[in-house]
Amino acid sequence: MTLFGTRLVAVLAGLLLIVLASPASAASFDCAKARSKVEKLICKDPQLSRQDEDLAKAYAEAQKLWDGQIAAYVKLTQRGWVGSRALETPGMSGGGILCEDDETALPCLRTIHADRIAVLRNPGFRLSGIYARGQDFLRIKATPTGLDFAYQLADAKASQGFTDDTAPVKVAVGQDVVSFPLTGTGPDACRLDAAFTADTVVLTQRGPCGGAKLGGWWKRDQTRDPEAELF
Repeated sequence: MTLFGTRLVAVLAGLLLIVLASPASAASFDCAKARSKVEKLICKDPQLSRQDEDLAKAYAEAQKLWDGQIAAYVKLTQRGWVGSRALETPGMSGGGILCEDDETALPCLRTIHADRIAVLRNPGFRLSGIYARGQDFLRIKATPTGLDFAYQLADAKASQGFTDDTAPVKVAVGQDVVSFPLTGTGPDACRLDAAFTADTVVLTQRGPCGGAKLGGWWKRDQTRDPEAELF
């Protein structure tokens, strides 16, 4: 082997060692500054590290939706999700924490990262949010595969309604008009046709909806996260 060939092999071997020694180099943050247990797991696990980088890309893409007009909402929901990916003490529930600090932590973190990436890249994500009309509210929540819809009205006689959360409503890329079939039959039957812009949704009510009056104009509230709403 020539001297040049020997040096080339040495350089390639050195690069390979660097790659093998740094399995989490794809993380979206500086692993030298990792502090929390979640951050350290991200840096340690190659799959989770790649997911973290993909998540950062999906988040950056989501901030550009509606020409950046809902960037505040996107940031709010991402901050809430990051808070929920902390590790909970085993056996302790509540507080919105998604994973426990035990042997299930790594697979759990991989799962919730995959789900969050899917949510941010869901074509319906740009339509999700809290929409208000006086004291009445709509909650349109993005899932990995579609949208869940619910409403809460100040009128106690027709206070709540929702879609079937086991069958999220599918949304295509660029789709701005969505039909939400709410649960209920007979006098409670209801379908809502929703036409979205960056700031508003206009509902056209189809059916009695149990006496609820839902048709008309609703305004997006970018200070509220649908994941944090309990109704």
